[in-house]
Amino acid sequence: MNDVPTRLPQSLYTCGTLVALKLQNVSLADVRFPVCFQLLKTLHLDLVIFLDDESPKKLLSSCPVLEVLDLNRPEDDYVDTFSVTVPSLQRFIYRAVEGGDELVMNTPSLKYFRSKDFGLRCVIEQMPEIVEAHVEAICSTDDILRSLAPVKRLLLCLSLESPFPSGCVFHKLVHLEFCTCEIEWFLLMSMLQHSPKLRSLKLNKIHEKGGEYHPIHWIEPSSVPETLALVLETFEWRNYRGWKVERQLAAFILKHSRRLKIATFSPPANTVMRVGLRTTLKRKYGMIRELARLPRGSTECELVFG
Repeated sequence: MNDVPTRLPQSLYTCGTLVALKLQNVSLADVRFPVCFQLLKTLHLDLVIFLDDESPKKLLSSCPVLEVLDLNRPEDDYVDTFSVTVPSLQRFIYRAVEGGDELVMNTPSLKYFRSKDFGLRCVIEQMPEIVEAHVEAICSTDDILRSLAPVKRLLLCLSLESPFPSGCVFHKLVHLEFCTCEIEWFLLMSMLQHSPKLRSLKLNKIHEKGGEYHPIHWIEPSSVPETLALVLETFEWRNYRGWKVERQLAAFILKHSRRLKIATFSPPANTVMRVGLRTTLKRKYGMIRELARLPRGSTECELVFG
């Protein structure tokens, strides 16, 4: 790919018959607005450079029936606050590198949202139609979680400082995948306490960080979330290492999940390469024995170790 952003002819931006458009390593700094994309339903912006904060607003406002937006922002696209105000948008994939940028969203029809954002701030309006979301962020998360309250399937990977929004309830959430790479367990407990229909829980260390990272200490909550006692049916823990703090959490979930049908634990895939096959098997059987001895609140719970 050419390092210098391409400048495309102005005639492209007035092609009213386009239905899908992908711009990669393109500069829109000299585009003359308004433009016309009356029929455009799918738009990919991959490493696109703008003139200023107003340029993305003008571009998106020219797409009245846009349904899919895939946005991959470069390190410097000359936009401080990227506003996505698209009433028709149903699917939004957002990626941004580290920086001080801000994402502002007003997408009332959105059904699918995927975000990998290493910026500092996100401002998201309510998304009443949201069904599925994958959120990896180190930005302020109160707005994100509150806006995602109607979601049915959710993947979360948030920073240590992420708060749980007061009064927020995930009334429709049935599946939660929770990243354990850098997180305190209190946020997980808050999610369980405020997700009354959660049937499936998956824990997974999605990202590899330098060195051995041990999760923050486990403090057993004073009360058991009703989700565990009455609703949860499947539990999966990928990249389970058998550390003391992980065993404590596993013991709590297994003990109090009265309707649990299956609990699956999988060790990290790279364990064999780091410590050798013999040591890996020894660790694996040790973890199996430890997990098998843990009390289970459900007599129907099948324990699987992959």
